Amino acid sequence: MLSKLSWQDIRSSNIMIKFLQTVNKNLMKSNLKIFGIAFLVMLFSAVRTPASAQEPMASVTYQTFYDDLSPYGDWVDYPEYGYVWHPRISDFRPYSTGGHWVWTDEYQWMWVSDYNWGWAPFHYGRWLYDDLYGWVWVPGYEWSPAWVEWRTGGDYYGWAPLGPGININLNFSFGRYSAPYNYWSFVPRNYILSPRVYNYCVPQSRNTVIINKTTIINNYSRTNNVFVTGPERHEVERYTGRVNAFVLRESRNPGRTEVRRNTVNVFRPRVQQDNNERSFAPRNFERYDRQNGNVFQQRNQEMVNNERRNDFERRSNQNNNRIEQRSNDNNELIRRQLEMRRAEDIRQQQQSQNQFDRRDQEMNRQNEIRRQQEQRNIEQQQQQNRNAFERRQNEMRQQEEAQRQQQEQRNFDRRQNEMRQNDNQRVQQMRQQQQQQQQEQRRQWNTQRQDNGSERRQFSQQNQQERVNSFQQRESRNNGQGNGNGRGHGRHD
Repeated sequence: MLSKLSWQDIRSSNIMIKFLQTVNKNLMKSNLKIFGIAFLVMLFSAVRTPASAQEPMASVTYQTFYDDLSPYGDWVDYPEYGYVWHPRISDFRPYSTGGHWVWTDEYQWMWVSDYNWGWAPFHYGRWLYDDLYGWVWVPGYEWSPAWVEWRTGGDYYGWAPLGPGININLNFSFGRYSAPYNYWSFVPRNYILSPRVYNYCVPQSRNTVIINKTTIINNYSRTNNVFVTGPERHEVERYTGRVNAFVLRESRNPGRTEVRRNTVNVFRPRVQQDNNERSFAPRNFERYDRQNGNVFQQRNQEMVNNERRNDFERRSNQNNNRIEQRSNDNNELIRRQLEMRRAEDIRQQQQSQNQFDRRDQEMNRQNEIRRQQEQRNIEQQQQQNRNAFERRQNEMRQQEEAQRQQQEQRNFDRRQNEMRQNDNQRVQQMRQQQQQQQQEQRRQWNTQRQDNGSERRQFSQQNQQERVNSFQQRESRNNGQGNGNGRGHGRHD
């Protein structure tokens, strides 16, 4: 391994060792000064913090955007939106590269950018993707923790920057707005809080498949007249564990957003509105030209490559100049130092790999625990659903049985009523028949009495006639005897 070391490596290492020895000698002398200065800085910061929190919000104009962002990108006079800004970064994606998500108590999900210029393009205005120029930023007046929309489902969280012209009002709904598929960034849910969330974003080629498996999170709102949206905190904690809440504090100067313990310091000025936006303009800008769009991208890439090449050549020249000024008396010591340093690098790499493996295993274990817990919850929910279904079935059967019994009781009562009515009708008919029979009998009796009366009269008449006849016969006999005996008609005792 030592034989593979170049002469430049040895001499450069010698320089580094000399420098470290010098630093070690001076470090002990300056420790007290450093500690004293650090203590004064901390004391001054603690005293100034309450006062700065009460200071009024800073005020800027579009000219501040034009001036502060010019060192980091190029301004283009866009036909539809005026001056737009293109960052001078290769493979750039807004709300994806160079930043991460944090949860704030006041405004929920906030994008914390690692760029020095991130205070403006990620919190004001909107982003637009142009086929020739790439991602360009359209300035705006209103501040938000992140101008994005969210999706969830299929074990993924996704977000996409809102395009220009989207007016967030009371009647707005993300269900009626659909961002293009290449605007979306998707990560597994358990990596949503990763400081390097871009490393876990799925390839853009899978966006269409994931979009079909996810749904829009349409829970946007306004807090202190600030647009906020995103998944609920308790839902994210199901996949990531506890979500630490940060307190938002306003910085007095533009620059990189700082995260310290549980606070996020960001420059959040009020942008003054001007009816004539053309009263402000970048000092240097280009006209939008579709034919020269590729030339614009090539020039940006060439500038980045030139900066890298110049930086590499500058470092090489510095190393060469230093190497020429040093001797090579301690080559063996240097080689040992190099061996020890490389061994230490290998050991640190192994430790990092082991830590990564442990974290990966721990995350897998937690995911498995969450999956099992979700499975148990699903089974419990299914059992509860089955029990509820059986209870409903039993209640329905009981209701049907009660209804059947009531119906049978009603049918029985109706039959009883019908039978009573029939009995009453038969009784009435029998009474009528009896009355008719009685009337017929009385009529027959009357007729019979009348007949008997006539018969008795006839009989009495016959008897009288017979008595008359018998009397007459006796009289006639008596008369005959008297005539014969010479007796009169007188009575003889």
